[in-house]
Amino acid sequence: MRYGIFSDVHSNLEALEAVLACFKKERIQSFVCLGDIVGYGPNPNEVVQRIIGLKKIQITAGNHDYAVSGLKELTWFNDFAARSIIWTKRHLKEENKNFLMRLPRLIDGSQFTLTHGSPRDPIDEYLLTPRQYLDNLEYFRTPICFIGHTHVPSIFYSDSLGMIQHKPLGDGEIFKCDSQAKTIVNVGSVGQPRDGDPRAACVIYDSEKFEIKCLRSSYDIHAVQDKMKQASLPLFLIERLSYGR
Repeated sequence: MRYGIFSDVHSNLEALEAVLACFKKERIQSFVCLGDIVGYGPNPNEVVQRIIGLKKIQITAGNHDYAVSGLKELTWFNDFAARSIIWTKRHLKEENKNFLMRLPRLIDGSQFTLTHGSPRDPIDEYLLTPRQYLDNLEYFRTPICFIGHTHVPSIFYSDSLGMIQHKPLGDGEIFKCDSQAKTIVNVGSVGQPRDGDPRAACVIYDSEKFEIKCLRSSYDIHAVQDKMKQASLPLFLIERLSYGR
């Protein structure tokens, strides 16, 4: 099975459509979304409905999803994020808010584990260091765990010498996983990358080959920025889309 795995769309419809077009070209059979469907961007309702409409999809909740549905306090967010959440709460349809509220924090599947932040702390933890990788190993049983939240595509694994490795995943890069060891894969962000590459990020996982492939897709950033300006969303959030930071 080939899975199209993505995260952190953040109400960016143009970026989502670019990633879905990439998945179509790659003949993806099943989808995974790792949360933060909304927040920051100008099209929360359209993005939620587009994702709901995908067939064969597994979805976990993100911290922004919980915030706009009332399950997380705004005190957890910086001013820019909080302002975008308040805007999103005002514009999000009740049916979409209820959908986000019902999303699970973690999915423990037969082949892989899915969550937004980390297996240990599914909603909030930013998994950034080898120490955190080690601390999270006891919290999932599958060979692979897919996460998002940091907006940076990368992978944590233990090499043949038992050394913990953490490496970024570049566009088109393929990583062969070890079925006898545990790997944590961060799939990056669709709608607001923060690794210096403004293109939308996603991952393809081939469960038969046990391979991860990272892909980047260009999209009309200026169109999204124009809509954000019309919505009076924070200028900082608008400008950072151009730089992927």
